[in-house]
Amino acid sequence: MNTKSLIYFVCSMLLLCGCELGTDRVYMEMYTAMNVNSDVLENSIQSEIRTMEQEVKKKPDYKALVPAARAIEASALDFVKFIHNIDKRLDERDFKTINDDEIKGNIIAHRHKTIDILKKLSSNKNFGIKDREIQNIIELHFFPNGILPLINGKLFDNYSFENQSIACNKAILAKQKNDALMLAKISVEFLASRMNTTVLRCFSRPVVVSVPKKNFIIKGETFETEIFLYYPHNITHSKVEIIIKVDDKEIPIQNGVGTYKTTSTVYGEHRYEVVISVKNPFNGKFERYRRAFSFEVGERCYE
Repeated sequence: MNTKSLIYFVCSMLLLCGCELGTDRVYMEMYTAMNVNSDVLENSIQSEIRTMEQEVKKKPDYKALVPAARAIEASALDFVKFIHNIDKRLDERDFKTINDDEIKGNIIAHRHKTIDILKKLSSNKNFGIKDREIQNIIELHFFPNGILPLINGKLFDNYSFENQSIACNKAILAKQKNDALMLAKISVEFLASRMNTTVLRCFSRPVVVSVPKKNFIIKGETFETEIFLYYPHNITHSKVEIIIKVDDKEIPIQNGVGTYKTTSTVYGEHRYEVVISVKNPFNGKFERYRRAFSFEVGERCYE
């Protein structure tokens, strides 16, 4: 290979590297966002079921709806655990873990299991659940237009997890986990509606959220993120006392949102721990919510 060809080859590789790194960064940002949303969905499902448990004490005829809701939640969490195991192996670079048939089989099985739980309840006239209502849920959410939703813009049957980058698979699998929890939430809310109940508007189980401008920065750039508590049911308390600390240092807050900035000249992953202290308006006690996050520092691959 002559010098000119070598230069062309190296430049081509740098461009390809830059494009791939840029795409993977987008996937990892999607991965982070999906995981945050999944946490919120899990909390929302738990809150809905707790409300049903309280309501059924007044309406014992609806008692069977609670274990059904719990079964739907358990099915979703089993699927979440399945995704977590694959995610862990991807972090360990265990590529043999990716099997299209296994992943797609679990996606389909979870949806059918939830549908079966709902259909069994339609036989009990006390609940007022009609077959047409369940069919509407199936057609709207589980199998839109009679098929599974697209995966990354491709038909379900045509998509292959086996030929994707680690970052792509982590993001797409996180989306599948998020979808499973959303289906569980929709199903549990449907059951709760039979009892004419809604989630108790209580101060419970908020989620610590960090929304960075970007999760990958170039060495010497400033990492910036907004940090706040996400309440499962969009509750806001304007007079609540709140303190946000990052790595034990208090950060400024405006309208309940803290801004954290840091500049690093060291390559690699940088972790930061957030602790939010909130005064519970119902009992006057401070409650702390903790969560760790991370961002990457690297070098430019091309100009």
